[in-house]
Amino acid sequence: MKSNEAITIKQSRFIKLVTYLIILTIVFYAFFNVLNKNIVFGAQVRQGYSTEINKYPGYKELIDKLKKDHPNWKFTIFYTGLDWSQVIKNETTACHGRNVVPSSRSNAWKCSVCGETPRGGSSWRCASEAAVSYYMDPRNWLNDTYIFEFENLSYNEEIQNVEGVKKIISSIKYMQGDKVTYTKTDGTKATLDKSYAQIIMEAAKQAGISPYHLASRIRQEQGAGTTPGSTATGTYTGYVGYYNFLNIKASGSTDREVIVNGLQHAKNSSWTDPEISIIQGSKVLAKNYINDGQDTLYLQKFDVDNSDGTLYYFQYMQNVSASVSEGAEVKNAYNQLGLLNSSIEFIIPVYENMPQTACQEPIDASIVTQNVKVKGTGVSVRAGTGTTTSKVATVNTGDTLLRIEIAATMNSGYYWDKVILPNGTVGYIARTYLVETTDVKNCEETVIANTTVNLRNGPGLNETTIITTLVKGQALTRIQKGQYTLNAYVWDRVKLADGRQGYIVQDYISLAGETTTETDEKTQLIKVICNSGLKIREEAGIDKKILTYVSKNEILTRTQASVSSVNGYTWDKVVTATGIEGYIARGTATEQYVEEIKNDTEPNKGTDVVVPANSDFKVQDTKLICEPATTVEVIEQKNSGKTVVVKDSKGTVVKTGNIGTGYTITINSKTYTASKLGDVNGDGNINSGDLFYTQKYLLKKIEFNDCTKKACDVNGDNNINSGDLFYIQKYLLKKTEFHI
Repeated sequence: MKSNEAITIKQSRFIKLVTYLIILTIVFYAFFNVLNKNIVFGAQVRQGYSTEINKYPGYKELIDKLKKDHPNWKFTIFYTGLDWSQVIKNETTACHGRNVVPSSRSNAWKCSVCGETPRGGSSWRCASEAAVSYYMDPRNWLNDTYIFEFENLSYNEEIQNVEGVKKIISSIKYMQGDKVTYTKTDGTKATLDKSYAQIIMEAAKQAGISPYHLASRIRQEQGAGTTPGSTATGTYTGYVGYYNFLNIKASGSTDREVIVNGLQHAKNSSWTDPEISIIQGSKVLAKNYINDGQDTLYLQKFDVDNSDGTLYYFQYMQNVSASVSEGAEVKNAYNQLGLLNSSIEFIIPVYENMPQTACQEPIDASIVTQNVKVKGTGVSVRAGTGTTTSKVATVNTGDTLLRIEIAATMNSGYYWDKVILPNGTVGYIARTYLVETTDVKNCEETVIANTTVNLRNGPGLNETTIITTLVKGQALTRIQKGQYTLNAYVWDRVKLADGRQGYIVQDYISLAGETTTETDEKTQLIKVICNSGLKIREEAGIDKKILTYVSKNEILTRTQASVSSVNGYTWDKVVTATGIEGYIARGTATEQYVEEIKNDTEPNKGTDVVVPANSDFKVQDTKLICEPATTVEVIEQKNSGKTVVVKDSKGTVVKTGNIGTGYTITINSKTYTASKLGDVNGDGNINSGDLFYTQKYLLKKIEFNDCTKKACDVNGDNNINSGDLFYIQKYLLKKTEFHI
């Protein structure tokens, strides 16, 4: 199936490959960029501080205090025009790994979907929605300590000087002294007759940016040890004599990948000494960020300015707290120099539909929604953590409770987990008396959020934590209804498409296909059937801006059918499973790209599995090699009478749906590892991500294990080469199939 709404591509260099592969690469890059770029939702404007700020809760009091304490400070308000919940979804679930936290953080700081999967290096993990919300909410940082993440980063010669730079780099040992010694590309040593402070000052002047920002950024990127990081030592194997102090284009999923990508850019750019690297890197920083709307640390970390026509994509830092920590360093430098009361401009972003109060810092405990059983007689449920707190209830062996927090620290010799009893009582119980059990369900039906509403880790408004904000039209699976009535509401338990669970007020969800009383809109679930996927656009029309991309078989909620017919397509308004709102081309007069899903609230009672085409598989040694449409159900049917257990790459049991490369399939006592032809990235589908990873492998930027190599060898010649990239592209255009 083909469509002009299938993914298109942007040109990129592909060295040492034949001509037709270069053409494929051109196609590939736009394909990949479409996955990651998201576009503006509303008009944006910057204005001086005025009573208009009163429309946004919690800002005025904080800014007024800063103005009172620092009369010379100027505040410009950046009205982003963006809906707060849509911003958070685009910064989190729309692209996992866009924001990261250190692996040492507690689980509440980490994305529950990605867990311990490294993102942006081995010591980093994908940030949770709570962590991103906390750092993105400007109201948490409008104070004397952290205000400088909002400082205008343009060069200001009246207050910025080399002495200030020296203050910022004073603790960076390798940056001390009046000269800079470095390693040349031939391995010999050379010396620059100037200090790092002088180099930074000169680079800032040439680029027209704040030298304090530049110094802080280098400290953030290279650390404050006795030597800089691997991208700035000049001695990294294969890249001797090359330097990338600002880590321009240093990105990847592993430490080595980050370093090599950064140093390859330095080599391509001839950055052969620290001075060239810092001066040229600062010009890139100015051109691509500061002079293109991202003129504060905050806006470099969170790309919510649409001056370049895009949102969320050009984010200089992955570390979710980077702009806060860098801002604190700049503030300290101003303070030491006695410049805090100078004339300084701050640009403060505001969003539409923000919470009434600032988003709170994630707690140390892990936020969960899971059932547990009691093991012990007369076990106390207490009002707080510790044996000295009052007892609120007593439970016994076999009692089933709802656990909503898992403690990270001990008190009185126990870990105290937060639980909710069947009657709604909230308390704490020593974990030694609990054992996790299966989910308590009394239904399994598809429902849709009929308004924008918070999803909580348990029933009730007072003792629970917000997991995420659901968007009107977002599809969910209800697994329990009517169990709890708290705060005058009936609470139902639901599951998100990514596996997370939580509780929502029953009045705020409806069955798919029901008509809402407010707008008389009828929602429908639809499935993408176009092999190459579809684009979600800001408005109907192929010339409209792209928000995100959805792959074949993804489920969407259609909130409005046949909104318009333009460019030869019929357009529907939809909401993705992650809560992104937009428009899709449903199809043409002769071809459809989606199909409606009938809502079925009854469980499947013995229906035979229909074996789809292109779903065969075979066992080869310890591998299970399968075709693109192979599912858990197909494997179970072909092994009828045997015990089949399928687990994904994280070790989670998978009971239905696609098999992915890296999954393990145990048939009776024998375990195999899956290699799905074309599924190079292991997500169970063949899409743009597989093109991307094949490209990176051919450029020797990443390595594949044996199972991934087998999955990538789609032309069956026992090699991974340009032919495989060509055939994956043909598959996406429905011009070929993969067979074992």
